[in-house]
Amino acid sequence: MQCNSQAPSRRSFLKGAGIALAGTAAFGMAACSPKQAGSAAKGSDGANTKWDEEFDIVVVGAGIAGQSAAITVALEGEKATCLLAEKEKNGPGGNSPFCKGTIVYAKDEEAFFQYMKEMAGPHSTTPDDVLRAYAKGAVENFPWVFSTLGAVQEEALVIEPVEPGSLGNTPEWPEYEHCWSLGKFAVGKAKDKTINGAKHVTELLDNIIASHDTITYRKGAALTDLIQDPATKRILGAVVGGKNVRARKGVIMCTGGFESNPTMMENYIGMGGAFPAAAQANTGDGHRACLKIGADFWHMEHCAGFWMAGRDLENKQFTNNQIITPCPKQFGITVGVNGRRYYMDWDGYSNKSKNIPYRGDASLYVGSRHGHTQVGGAWPHIIHPATGWFVFDQAGLEAGAIPGCTDPVEKKYAHSANSIEELAEKMGVPADELATTVSRWNECCEKGEDIFFQRPAEFMQSVSKPPYYAQLAAPAFLNTDGGPVRNAEGRILDPDGKPIPGLYSAGEFGSVWSGVYQGGGNVAECMIFGRISARSALAESAS
Repeated sequence: MQCNSQAPSRRSFLKGAGIALAGTAAFGMAACSPKQAGSAAKGSDGANTKWDEEFDIVVVGAGIAGQSAAITVALEGEKATCLLAEKEKNGPGGNSPFCKGTIVYAKDEEAFFQYMKEMAGPHSTTPDDVLRAYAKGAVENFPWVFSTLGAVQEEALVIEPVEPGSLGNTPEWPEYEHCWSLGKFAVGKAKDKTINGAKHVTELLDNIIASHDTITYRKGAALTDLIQDPATKRILGAVVGGKNVRARKGVIMCTGGFESNPTMMENYIGMGGAFPAAAQANTGDGHRACLKIGADFWHMEHCAGFWMAGRDLENKQFTNNQIITPCPKQFGITVGVNGRRYYMDWDGYSNKSKNIPYRGDASLYVGSRHGHTQVGGAWPHIIHPATGWFVFDQAGLEAGAIPGCTDPVEKKYAHSANSIEELAEKMGVPADELATTVSRWNECCEKGEDIFFQRPAEFMQSVSKPPYYAQLAAPAFLNTDGGPVRNAEGRILDPDGKPIPGLYSAGEFGSVWSGVYQGGGNVAECMIFGRISARSALAESAS
């Protein structure tokens, strides 16, 4: 499936929406009634709701998006009160604590907008004004973190934007004309420096939140429902932590994706058997709440994935992090349950974009860029089978096929055999097919050319020295991006393109990314639309 398809906004998502409204089956959840006080009949019906608490703004989700929104309320809200509600008992939740913390920024707003356009592609459903809002926010990111928030610049890893035509900033997509406008930084990640301040951006933001008494930070407070005025459709508040909480100016949804909801993963991406690399709590709670009050949805098929990652034989855990170096997939081949290679299976995050010339032909390069894989000249995320096998030999094991493991059989990380046919039997795949696949692969290695999928010669290693090994592999990914449609002001829209009053979003919950993805772009978006949505909500008249 193409990541930039318009289908999930109307066809695939709304088809599931009818089911979800009847019983939330499309979301893999049983229908549930929120705790209600007073005489309100439903959590989403604010006609007669008795409020347990009131704040000016309610922010749901305390990852980087929610943290940024709450901080903006504290800094710019003239003593406006904010509830920052986090589902996890040990927040911040979602993917934020697990990410590298790299943040995209820019100096040339127009050039960076063009880079965003180039990555979005010709079929993007993200309007230009939303991409411009992102570009403007990217210019603000650096001074906001280091000047406004007081992060220590000397302790940060900073890669500055460069002059046109130069690639000193190692962009993810050097093929695009305006890639040079990209800059990146990471708080507390300077090399060869003693870090005395925050070691991660979430730590920096948490410290600032703790210093503002206008922010009530409540953990273990999951969202159950949004509370809506039945006549005006305005969002009046939310049911969080079992309480009806009024939001006088607005609710900002920062609840992330649906990585850990296998039913949603299957319904909207066709990958119910995939495993998220990090967060376990992102189960689509916010999606369900917004569906019930009439939000439109987009980018439901978009994500940072997929790659076939090594698992233990019981399929309970990853044996290594496939998306960062070292990437062990160069030491063997990946096959499906039919014993055949089916894609360019050097799929760790090893695209070596720094070796791609500026404005090269993207349709000819291979590798994996946050799970986007070149297929037919385009870079979609590809649909993988739920089960595959990483096949390598003794030389591959010694080279690092399973990093840090010298006896994968004892650890139950892999099967082993002295012949390919015996190995196939243990894998449960056709022996003749696997033998043919390995033989053809070894011929490619001898000639130094993968004639089937164009894997670079420098990342080819034969499978020819027994004993042979087969490690279970399953599709892995980082995050989903689909969710409610948002406009340039961070407002969530209905299917007619009209804002739902009092409702906003930020971060990966309805992300603007709809084509290919630039590393650090989601964290940047969390900050950018965290600020935008908070400012829009602050400008609202109190309900």
